[in-house]
Amino acid sequence: MDDVCFILEGTYPFVRGGVSSWTHQLVEAMPDLKFSLLTLSPTVDEPKEYRYPLPDNVTTLIECFLYNVNITTRTCPNRRDKDLFWDAFGDFLEAKDGQYRPHFEKMLPLLIDVEKRAVNGHDIIYSVESQTLTEKLYDSKRANCPFFDFFWTWRSMLVVFLQAVDMEIPPAKVYHAACTGYAGLVGVVAKMRYNRPLILTEHGIYTKERKIEINQADWIAQMERSRVYIDASQGAIKDLWIDNFVRLGQLTYEYSDVILTLYSGNKDLEIEFGAEAGKIGIIPNGVEIDKFAPQRSVLKQRLDSVDPTKDTRVVGLVGRVVPIKDIKMFVKVCKIVLNAMPNVLFQVIGPTDEDEDYLQECLELIEMLGVKDHCELTGPQNLVQEQTYTKLDIMALTSISEGQPLTILEALCVGVPCVSTDVGSCSELIYGRIEEDKAFGPCGYVVPIGNAEEFAQACLNILQDLPLQKTMVESGYQRIDNFYRQEDIVNQYKDLYLKYRD
Repeated sequence: MDDVCFILEGTYPFVRGGVSSWTHQLVEAMPDLKFSLLTLSPTVDEPKEYRYPLPDNVTTLIECFLYNVNITTRTCPNRRDKDLFWDAFGDFLEAKDGQYRPHFEKMLPLLIDVEKRAVNGHDIIYSVESQTLTEKLYDSKRANCPFFDFFWTWRSMLVVFLQAVDMEIPPAKVYHAACTGYAGLVGVVAKMRYNRPLILTEHGIYTKERKIEINQADWIAQMERSRVYIDASQGAIKDLWIDNFVRLGQLTYEYSDVILTLYSGNKDLEIEFGAEAGKIGIIPNGVEIDKFAPQRSVLKQRLDSVDPTKDTRVVGLVGRVVPIKDIKMFVKVCKIVLNAMPNVLFQVIGPTDEDEDYLQECLELIEMLGVKDHCELTGPQNLVQEQTYTKLDIMALTSISEGQPLTILEALCVGVPCVSTDVGSCSELIYGRIEEDKAFGPCGYVVPIGNAEEFAQACLNILQDLPLQKTMVESGYQRIDNFYRQEDIVNQYKDLYLKYRD
């Protein structure tokens, strides 16, 4: 058995980003432990390219496809208990008290256990009992939605549920799910199948993110008997999807031996969505200080010789050109700042090829506001080799949603003050989380989401006050050195693995 099996949804090793980077760092930093990877993907596609080289201590990589229809007709030696399964399944779906675990424990063996199986995948999708349960759910909760729409939405959920609970899971001493949702569901099944501990780490709160995504979706229509219309906040089909992810989230919380998240705001949300407060711990992301520390002296030398009134000052945003990063607001901030201080260059440093339509909108806005000579989309850079952070006076983050941005941690490690929207843990990173942390002082500003005027003023406060900027540089150093060292974070996870492995 491997020491740890990571259960991941749509991330490592095929996609770059926060969760993938975090996973790679943990695996790479523990060469004495053996890891397996179970990665959930939507559908079978062209062979994917690894975005990270797999460390030598990864023994197994299994990719499972949630939306590939595979309706099993396996032998059911325990048909006499099929009514028990359908009763438990109905209770699981309708759990009034939000306590899903007792019902799930009754139903799951009757579906996947070789000796106890009472139903198979074909029964779940095509049987009379399945149709009866569907009609019961519809009559009790979804009377304002045409049955046709309810039926096909519910059937698609059942197919994915079947894929998740009946997939190949490598045996391991500890299971570590990187989110709730379907990865969390697979983690629950692994815990039950092998009687091994389950650790959950949530970077963003999966249930919250899915609720936002579903409520904003323009592909889900609320149906009435006589007409169809879009409703951004209500709707039977939207409610059906939201109920699904709330259920999966709380089930994962109930089965997890320990729940970890990045900052206290996330902990509050987990409790709101049903997690037991006593299970929750906070382990933030960390920075490989040795990788970025050499840039500190370069930045310090530049600031010692800078002339704030003549030299070009640089505000950088390290991130992708996608709507969630709100690059358009960054461009608007550029225009406002230039009206007061013309010697400023704004740079977006990151991939530009993920959303071509949004890229074009940003370019058109740059042209319309007349800031083409002061606002650049540089494309991605090697932040270490090109010493990107040493060239910045401010690290900007205009996102409408984040967890704990690695780019802010890296910028503070070098000493770059940060101006950020009030998302995720940015307030804790910039102002401090506990009293000992807050004592180092602020290393930037946090402003409301979407407020370009206030964001621009925060940038000007730093750019026009070099002593303030240098003070923030020192605050950033101290905060990262004392609370966000990568080796300290790795050791906390390793201690957990060893505790639950043995």
